[in-house]
Amino acid sequence: MRVVSFSVPTWFPPRTGEKARRAEVQLTDQESAVFLCLATGASNAELAVELQLSVSTVKFHVHNIRAKLGGISRLQACLLAALARESAGSQEPGRPGADPLRRVPAARRG
Repeated sequence: MRVVSFSVPTWFPPRTGEKARRAEVQLTDQESAVFLCLATGASNAELAVELQLSVSTVKFHVHNIRAKLGGISRLQACLLAALARESAGSQEPGRPGADPLRRVPAARRG
């Protein structure tokens, strides 16, 4: 299993009462696929059809994504996904800038 690292922008508002947020979030391949599709604002049922998953699997991944991003709302997750897609799409080879979705190897389970 590979893990995708996503950087939450520092300007993104934290939850009420939250002081600090992890700057980087580790998403699995499945979670990152669901995350990027959230940018369209599609429902769980629409995401399930697009990704060829069951609705319950999509719900599971959306719940995990929101939790990993600090318990943000679905709307906030959609906004972050749209920003990630825009940043990834505007990146050209050879241009400076951090890739918002950077693949990192997963830790081996023992």
